[in-house]
Amino acid sequence: MIKKITIIGSGNVATQLSLAFKRSNIKIVQIISRNKKDGNKLAKNLNTLYEENIKKLITTDLVIVCVNDDEIKKVIKLMPDIKVVHTSGSTHINVFKNKTEYGVFYPIQSLNKEIEIDFHNIPICIEANNKKFEKQLIKLANLIVNNVISLKSKKRKHLHLSAVIASNFSNFSYLMAKKHLDNNNIDFKLLKPLIIHTANKIINNEPLLMQTGPAKRGDKKIINEHLLMLKDENFKKIYKLLSNSISKEYDK
Repeated sequence: MIKKITIIGSGNVATQLSLAFKRSNIKIVQIISRNKKDGNKLAKNLNTLYEENIKKLITTDLVIVCVNDDEIKKVIKLMPDIKVVHTSGSTHINVFKNKTEYGVFYPIQSLNKEIEIDFHNIPICIEANNKKFEKQLIKLANLIVNNVISLKSKKRKHLHLSAVIASNFSNFSYLMAKKHLDNNNIDFKLLKPLIIHTANKIINNEPLLMQTGPAKRGDKKIINEHLLMLKDENFKKIYKLLSNSISKEYDK
């Protein structure tokens, strides 16, 4: 049974995950982070120990590696052979191949350590190198969220790709919209009800059925007007690419 945890990292995922564990009375024994400022701050919030040097890692029931994908291999090489998972959506479980018990504990959410979030509604994907450890990870995840699924690395990578498209790309669309409004002295707040309504529609409906706008209608006059209004050449290319993609999808 997993009762005591060590967290490696002090960024967005490390912060939100460790706070979720704290709310569920799961003991975080130690925070290990090269970032002294953030590491100390997180450890203080958790009322636990902070350590900069991974070689001073305290042995616990589980180590959760919450670092950038490029850093995972480097961190693992410095660790003793104890139960360990990473939280990456795109890193294969085989990154741990020289360890005895290992897995993945991937929360499907865009996390920001400065923004409070209800962790219960976040799905967590679990993968482990043996059934016993998988059951332990599922049991742990069920203490902090309402939706836990087992997913192999290959499918998890496809899920992560889709998450990037759905979350990161849509947020960049908001950025483009805001910049255009700012350039024309119009308040971005006017779009927020539309953004929320658009997101809410696909909760109970298929995205294919919810598409609206000039590209779906084939309204080339409006599309050309919009392209003339856009001054940023990069935004213009994106608008054109997305409009063409929408047109092709609905011309089938």
